[in-house]
Amino acid sequence: MPTKEQIENTMKIHFNSWNNQKKDEWMNNWTEDIIMYDPVGGPNKEGKTALEETWKNSFKDGHHWKIEPIFMQICENQAALHVKNYGTVENEPIELDSIEIYWINEDGKIYQVQTYFGPPEGRTLDPFFSKKEL
Repeated sequence: MPTKEQIENTMKIHFNSWNNQKKDEWMNNWTEDIIMYDPVGGPNKEGKTALEETWKNSFKDGHHWKIEPIFMQICENQAALHVKNYGTVENEPIELDSIEIYWINEDGKIYQVQTYFGPPEGRTLDPFFSKKEL
């Protein structure tokens, strides 16, 4: 099981590398078989390919995101956070709060994440995050 210090470091790398757009550093913070429920209820995103798509979607033309951890609680191998998300979607500013739970392995890598968020009032959720119809 990872130590509290490992988990804190993993989360610091996650936020700093995302906000500074250091893609390789951000990608290296996850396991190869990562499973993302981002958000819960949307399509599952599995593996490093899903990470690549998440990155591309978040920083494509007219899109940009900064994420700020507001509060973090660590229990066992998990970090639960309240996160403030500041973004630009289709060149329009957007701000939302999320609750996020990360599972960290003994090597200090994220192997699962669940995020809970919805679009702000009057906005629609990007199709990348929407539940796929069967």
